[in-house]
Amino acid sequence: MANARELLAQNMKTARARLGYSQMKLAEKVGCSTSLIGDIEICKKFPSAENLDRIAKALALHTFELFYDSKESRAKLQEHESLASLMFTLKDSIALDIETAFTDYLKR
Repeated sequence: MANARELLAQNMKTARARLGYSQMKLAEKVGCSTSLIGDIEICKKFPSAENLDRIAKALALHTFELFYDSKESRAKLQEHESLASLMFTLKDSIALDIETAFTDYLKR
């Protein structure tokens, strides 16, 4: 059984990769330094409770999902991450469509 730091590191890397986030992009979304994200992912540091919540939110996860340890849980995490990725893609697409429609309307 992996320890909490190892679980957090692995689950962060997996979620970040599925969303296509670099450590820098995740750090920007969390509001912390890139080095903190890197240190967490190599098990050198453990984030505060506040940063854990921010990391989970940035990865579209519940905080407890950062500590999943079973294959079944990982499968659920991967499914959740796929849905989260789709949600972000749709959100960006809808925002662009709204912006385009608004711009076109203002040009009239």
